[in-house]
Amino acid sequence: MPLIRVLIVDDSSVIRRTLKTVLLSDPDFNLVGAGCDGKEGVELALKLKPDLVILDVDMPIMNGLEVLAELKKKNPELPIIMFSSLVQKGSLITLDAISLGADDYFCKPSTGSAEETIELLKKDLLPRLKAVFKKNQSTSGVFNLPQAAKKVLKENIKSVTPKILAIGVSAGGPEALKILLTALPPLPVPAIITQHMPAGFTKSLADHLNTQTKHAVTEAIDGDTLIVGKFLLAPGDYHMVLEPCLAGNKVRLNQNPPENYCRPAVDPMLRSVAKIYGASALTVILTGMGQDGLEGCKVIHKAGGKILVQDQATSVVWGMPGSVYKEGLAEEALSIHDLALAIMTRLNQKQAL
Repeated sequence: MPLIRVLIVDDSSVIRRTLKTVLLSDPDFNLVGAGCDGKEGVELALKLKPDLVILDVDMPIMNGLEVLAELKKKNPELPIIMFSSLVQKGSLITLDAISLGADDYFCKPSTGSAEETIELLKKDLLPRLKAVFKKNQSTSGVFNLPQAAKKVLKENIKSVTPKILAIGVSAGGPEALKILLTALPPLPVPAIITQHMPAGFTKSLADHLNTQTKHAVTEAIDGDTLIVGKFLLAPGDYHMVLEPCLAGNKVRLNQNPPENYCRPAVDPMLRSVAKIYGASALTVILTGMGQDGLEGCKVIHKAGGKILVQDQATSVVWGMPGSVYKEGLAEEALSIHDLALAIMTRLNQKQAL
């Protein structure tokens, strides 16, 4: 493994010294800098170009979430791990951090002596840092996509009215989903969502969307039947696919190997949608890093289904939607604020023709 160049951003001098001790105990790491507030952290990250950033949340001038959003805009592939007492499993701050593109999170130890804290971090934090770095190395370059062919739309399928809405999304997803669902009226079809998110967070996201929008949104359970107007969200650590059934198509969850380094992944969901719905599938790919959903959209497109993507201007990261658009698979790339109208135009196509 190459030497991992790390930047620490934390307003606590004690934490900075502790992390320095932990990092220097492992020959795989090289500490290149340490910022004492969010503004300095951004400046150092742009100047030093580290391989990985360890980032606190509660800091002066710029908080960690603001720093995270700024750095991900500058370099979406920069691995960032949130290191704070505020990031706990299922917390809204952690949900926000993951939605903005944080690659992992680690809650600061709150008990024990300084020596015990150092040993704990050596044992638990260092492997997480290496895993995040390794994952980034494996997926680097996914944005260097060749210029794809121009869009070709099949005129003979334009009149097919969609019977399902399938949404794929990753970094920046919770906010994008909130905006989209708030703008959408009650749907005449069932809807399914795969959002890249670890186990323990998708339930919180579903509950949040359910209370903040006018739609029924729930975390999917194996065997759930698709219901018109209801959104089913893939649970963290499970792929969500569809299974045909006479009484109504059902959701099946599995823990097959990750795809595109993700579980849940968008591709298996879309393959199952294409198999059942074919040309009557409507797919929307929202903001997200990488290119999960691209292969699934190829299958949807081949089957005659319709595909829309979020545009670059309103995406936190234009990896997933950008890869689909550059391949010529999407009918349109639209602002997150305009997608609701485009979706309803297609769902009510017969009336609009």
